[in-house]
Amino acid sequence: MTDFDRREFLAGAAIAATATAAMLGTRKAEAGDPSFMNNVPDPLLAGEELPTFKFALEKSKAKVIGGSTAREATVLQLPISKGIAGVSMGLEPGAMRELHWHPLSDEWQYYVSGKGRMTVFQAGGKARTFDFQAGDVGYIRMSRPHYVENTGTEDLVFLEVFPIGTYQDISASEWLAHTPARLVDQHLKTGEDFLNKIPKQEAVVTPI
Repeated sequence: MTDFDRREFLAGAAIAATATAAMLGTRKAEAGDPSFMNNVPDPLLAGEELPTFKFALEKSKAKVIGGSTAREATVLQLPISKGIAGVSMGLEPGAMRELHWHPLSDEWQYYVSGKGRMTVFQAGGKARTFDFQAGDVGYIRMSRPHYVENTGTEDLVFLEVFPIGTYQDISASEWLAHTPARLVDQHLKTGEDFLNKIPKQEAVVTPI
């Protein structure tokens, strides 16, 4: 493991430990503490006053694109969950979770079934590609662009977990579609006609 990889891993582990400690109540969560983002503690409740602590993620309404699905569990669906959010992602063979990034938090992944490949980008023109299968865990630091593709012959199913109660992402196509075409063309030389054809709504999943 290189020094760069070791620093990346240790930094990720420290963030995960902080998030886990917050969820287990090993230290007091205070309003305004940036490490907890929107994780403001609830008042003391008991008995029937307690909110629900369970959410059936796989039975929830999904975003469906072709044979691929995405199901969210955030503070909107499970109000008690102010310090963690998740997405159950299912990619059909030949599909790809398009290039995107998360502006508010890091991302942990757990691969449930199938085979996948993820590429992560960072500043300086650097990128790393990783292959995953059932039982593997992935990690992406906040705001780093990445995409995941199904490289197998069966559905790729994995969980995305975020140490914050909300879920937000920005896709490359969404960003390009809402930036003035002339401005993008001046920097990327893509041509304004090409940019005008990009859908204004996020694709989420695209064919490879």
